[in-house]
Amino acid sequence: MKAALLESVKNINVKDVPRPGVDENSVLLRVRACGICGSDLKFFNYGDRVKKFPAIIGHEIAGEVAEVGNSVDNFVVGTKIALGNEVPCKQCETCKKCLENVCDNVLSIGTTLPGGLSEYMLLNEDVVSRGPINRMPDNITFDEAALAEPLGCVVNGLEFAHMSQGKSILIIGAGPIGCMMINLAQVMGAGKIVVADAQEKRIRLAEHFDADRYVTSGDFLEESMSISPHGYDVVMSATNNIQAHESAIKAVAKGGFVNIFGGIPRGLGDAIALPVNLMHYRQFSIGGSFSQTREHHRKALEYIAGGKIRTKKLITHRFALDDVRKAFNVVEKQEGLKVIINP
Repeated sequence: MKAALLESVKNINVKDVPRPGVDENSVLLRVRACGICGSDLKFFNYGDRVKKFPAIIGHEIAGEVAEVGNSVDNFVVGTKIALGNEVPCKQCETCKKCLENVCDNVLSIGTTLPGGLSEYMLLNEDVVSRGPINRMPDNITFDEAALAEPLGCVVNGLEFAHMSQGKSILIIGAGPIGCMMINLAQVMGAGKIVVADAQEKRIRLAEHFDADRYVTSGDFLEESMSISPHGYDVVMSATNNIQAHESAIKAVAKGGFVNIFGGIPRGLGDAIALPVNLMHYRQFSIGGSFSQTREHHRKALEYIAGGKIRTKKLITHRFALDDVRKAFNVVEKQEGLKVIINP
């Protein structure tokens, strides 16, 4: 079979590799769609979270079951499924707190386990028994189902930030995640949605999602605060820019919530200055969300199947597996929103 091997930082190549064999407790998945995530770009550029090279990355996955082990009774050949990426142990203290996405012993598809940039991938016993696997609704495509993984992260992030009817929200970063945040905030009844990004081409694409206002200033804070002088009930910093994270904290309203959603690549400084008096007198909360649980992923599939997510606007590029380098180039140059590989 063909697979895209990340052989070292910035070095990805499509090669013929042995097709995985199925034991009695595993499942072989025929990958039909795999999105390229901003996290994949971090893995590509920095080796972030990759445990061993060569690695098959890719964790926004949908496909159909091609082979089933003799002891597996919850899947049959032909079952269409979509995957989240964090496989929890379900035994640690963190899992017992219903925080399976940040499990102490987590396995991650596309980093610690082989990912979806391949024609086939093995779902081992850990993934089959504990993984964030959900069956695809009948009325969506494989490409749309692959969107459930990033959308599940957005579901987690907005729920964590207590997004609800009537609240104002500032979204910093107008990439695919930021556009999903616009869309889902609308579904959740946001009163005002403002989006900020220094890249004009990002804003142009995000305009298809009909936020109330768009801010293109490099120093977005002043302009954003002129739109909502009392600040925003929810601030989502969907970027890996440390200065943007610091500005996000200053944009929150009294009693609001700031979600530092975007991680910083390995090797770059991740410390920010916290304005303690601002936090004290505005009585707001600040936190960060990571990935998703199986339940968040299931909700994401339901939103997509219900026609609530503008999937046709989100997916701007599709590539064959052989063109994976071109696909990464599109993501790196921010030429579109969601890029899908169809192996």
